[in-house]
Amino acid sequence: MANAVRPRDEAYLGLLHRGLVLLRNYAGAGRVELCRIEADHLHNVPTLLFEDDEQRHVYYLTQERGLYLDRLRALGAAEYLEEAAIWYAEPWRALAFAAGMRLPE
Repeated sequence: MANAVRPRDEAYLGLLHRGLVLLRNYAGAGRVELCRIEADHLHNVPTLLFEDDEQRHVYYLTQERGLYLDRLRALGAAEYLEEAAIWYAEPWRALAFAAGMRLPE
């Protein structure tokens, strides 16, 4: 019998899936800087799959996620910032719940 995937890992897989779709869309639109921001956001996510160190998950939510959103703001990419917030809302909520945190609204 195969092991079930934990909800937190499902959330990270959802992040990767959604992020790769965004990356493909940005590349198709020629938005190189958005591609860089998205790739930087996603590049450490695979290392968080099956991770048992709670601090790494908290760090992603409090630091890496925030840096990603800050970089979109700094680029002046308001429509992409809104798209990303909606696109990632479900996995981010699941990750915050697993870490016992509340994300800022």
